[in-house]
Amino acid sequence: MKYTVLILLTIGAMAFVRPNRALHSARYLHLTSWDSTKNWRIYKLQKFNQVVRMPADSLRFLEGISLNDDSMHGFLSSCKKLSATNPAWMGCYLASYESSGAQIKKVIISQYAGFFYSEYDNSFYEVDSEDQQQWLSFLSNSYQNIFQNSGK
Repeated sequence: MKYTVLILLTIGAMAFVRPNRALHSARYLHLTSWDSTKNWRIYKLQKFNQVVRMPADSLRFLEGISLNDDSMHGFLSSCKKLSATNPAWMGCYLASYESSGAQIKKVIISQYAGFFYSEYDNSFYEVDSEDQQQWLSFLSNSYQNIFQNSGK
C-alpha cells in the first residue's frame, strides 16, 4: 500500500512538472521576435501535401537557397497572428529559419496571399497589407532563383 501511494504521488508530480507544449509555445512567442530568427531558406518543393508532411529535420536534404535575413525581418516586423484556424491555400512555398536556440523551424508560406503558417507554434500569421505585394514578389523571385542556381 505504501509503495502504491508513493508511485501515484511520483506519477502525479511528474505530470504536474512536465512542461505543457502550448504554454511553452506561447511563452516562446512572447519572448522571441521574428528579428531573432536567422538563416532563412526557401526550398524547391511546392506540392502542398508533401510540404505539410515534410518534417523540419528533413529540410536539410532538400534543394533550396538562402533568403536575405534583413529582408525577412523587415517583412515580418509588423506581421500579426491570425485567429483563423486554416485560411484558404492556393499554392505554397516551403521555408525555414533558425531560431535563437539554433533549431530549424518549418514555415509554410501562401503563394497568393500575405499569410504563412508556423509549424513550431501551430499558428498562422499575416504580413502587413502594405507589404504583401513586395513580400510575394520577393518570395517568387527567390523561388525562381533556386532553378537558376541549380541549372535545372
